[in-house]
Amino acid sequence: MFKSLIRFFKALFKLKGSSDTSVSVDDTRFREIIVLDSTPNIDLIGYEDFIFVQYNQNPYWALFKCPCGCNSVISLPLQNNHNPKWTLKESENGHPTLNPSIWQNKGCFSHFWISDGKVQMCGNTGIEPWKAEPAKYSKSY
Repeated sequence: MFKSLIRFFKALFKLKGSSDTSVSVDDTRFREIIVLDSTPNIDLIGYEDFIFVQYNQNPYWALFKCPCGCNSVISLPLQNNHNPKWTLKESENGHPTLNPSIWQNKGCFSHFWISDGKVQMCGNTGIEPWKAEPAKYSKSY
């Protein structure tokens, strides 16, 4: 009975594993970097799309949907003249890595990293940045 339940759940979630109960799950969210020369209509960006906008071979924007499921499109500047700016690197697998972390300052307040296409949520996700880390946001006069 137990083995039939395992087979059922493997089939349900299409998980790959050996005949024992081990299961292999790939949690990569962004499997490729889609390169465009202009910003797309945000309504056309899918849940697993990672868009890299460049112009004349210069990086401009990274766009993707928030991993929390709120459905908002995050647009991050990659240009050197922006502050803050993010750095995009492509892994050996062709997956995106962004630095630094991303922290939404409105809406869902998600805080996360993207590394090799995987999303790692931070423990303070859902909290306003200025409340979670007040020392970073205090004004010195």
